[in-house]
Amino acid sequence: MDSFVNEQVKRLDTALTQLFEKNFERSQVKNFNSLNDKDQFLFQAVQSLDLTSTTLPAFEKIEEYLEKYHSDVKVTSSSTDSALEWLFVAKCTIAVYGQVFSNLLNFTLPISESIDYWNSIHGSTLQELYYALQNYLMSQLFPIHSHKMNVQANNNNNNRLSIPSFDALKFFNLSSFHHRPVILEIVRDEIHLKKKCLQQFRSEQAASLGILLLGPPHFDENNQNHSELSHAEFASSVAKEIKECIEMIKYVMQPSVTLNENKKPEKNRHHFQQRLSSMDLKSDDLRAQDMTMELYQIVNNWTVTYNQKLHRTQLLYGAPSRFTRYWIPAVVSYFVGSWVVRYGFRRKEDIAHWMEEAGKTAYDFTLNWIWEPVLKVYNTIRLKDQRLSLLSKEGLQSDLDSLERMVVGFARDKLHLSESDLSHLASDVREGDMSVLLKEYEKEIKNPLKNAIVGDLLQTILIQVQKTKVDVDLAMSALDKLLKSNELNFAFLAVAPSMLLTWASANWFKNIVQGRSHQKAKKIGLPMRETLR
Repeated sequence: MDSFVNEQVKRLDTALTQLFEKNFERSQVKNFNSLNDKDQFLFQAVQSLDLTSTTLPAFEKIEEYLEKYHSDVKVTSSSTDSALEWLFVAKCTIAVYGQVFSNLLNFTLPISESIDYWNSIHGSTLQELYYALQNYLMSQLFPIHSHKMNVQANNNNNNRLSIPSFDALKFFNLSSFHHRPVILEIVRDEIHLKKKCLQQFRSEQAASLGILLLGPPHFDENNQNHSELSHAEFASSVAKEIKECIEMIKYVMQPSVTLNENKKPEKNRHHFQQRLSSMDLKSDDLRAQDMTMELYQIVNNWTVTYNQKLHRTQLLYGAPSRFTRYWIPAVVSYFVGSWVVRYGFRRKEDIAHWMEEAGKTAYDFTLNWIWEPVLKVYNTIRLKDQRLSLLSKEGLQSDLDSLERMVVGFARDKLHLSESDLSHLASDVREGDMSVLLKEYEKEIKNPLKNAIVGDLLQTILIQVQKTKVDVDLAMSALDKLLKSNELNFAFLAVAPSMLLTWASANWFKNIVQGRSHQKAKKIGLPMRETLR
């Protein structure tokens, strides 16, 4: 906000300086020593009133220069350079304009924050009860602080904003209709009245800011319209702009008017222009001494009356002080904190053990469920971990060779097949065809008891057991291939739950931190948007 006002003041100072340089270059003054005492003071004052810096000259500094100027006017009777004199008056006017603009603009945000505070508690039974409780208990427990606040609020009551009168009959009728306790209706009515007065005051402040923004001195127009000005023309053009600016500041600082719900603020640009037109300002009748006297009165009234009025309005109708709002949580926190400290000292061994266990749990979780699974994923990608298998290739091949030898030996001993038939049978066994053995098994099973003792039933059964083992090995081999093809997927599935839990915890903590910052930004941004509106 201050930067905006500084840019406005710099623009006015640049336009004034350019206008003055065209007149001062043709002046007969050759150097500083040729000036008389009063002109030297004016020259030094103009140089000291730096309007291009980031901080505007304070009211005290402006008041000091104005007092010195009037004292020199009364003491000395020597003639002065009119252009230099009006430049001094214009510089003081711009400085006062910038200070008034900056103070009004900076004071608007606290008013909006107070309105936002009243809006936050208005209509909430719990918030209204807490507001009544904190104010009543503070007046009982801290009478000195409450008395000091009341004395400050009751000073100069003539400058207070008018508050609508309290209608007791309407109040009790509403209280009975809503079936609410009388204390809640009193608190709600007080909050409503304070919020309404602040809204009215903010509307008046917004109107004043609009007038200040749209009605600054227009030195740049004079600078564009006239390439060269005489001393009289320079004084005439600058005097009129200064007088209008002074009248605008005085108009802004007028006492507050009574506002109703259906009535808008009187202060506006059109009303101010009508007031200027009725004054019929003539540049020939304007004197620098009169202008500086009016500026001195404005500075004095601001520091003595108007500035106090602004702070008194905030004190009367603004949000309670931080001490009032937070003394109950502070007291509760003190007692709760004392109990927590005493409890912690009594159970310090248990607390130390809990903290140690929590540290170990966090370490084991990080090591076993985050670091090692991630390392396994890395080893899987790099093909360093080949332990995920159910059967080795050598075991399956040995079982197949054993089955082949059993069937070929049985056919050679019992069926007396030729070598060509045996080689053909071996190839059939490798393909899984056991029809020769099963035919013999079917014959033997017809007389199981006899063939179990003197026949070949047991041998055929044992060969079939080996065949079953080979089938199981083949199934396990297929399962091994399936596991190896999805080994990376299993590795990611192993690490996914722990990583998901870690990510969710970190995201939850980040949302808490960012949520608080967003709430804080929202808390600051809402009053700023209300102020800009």
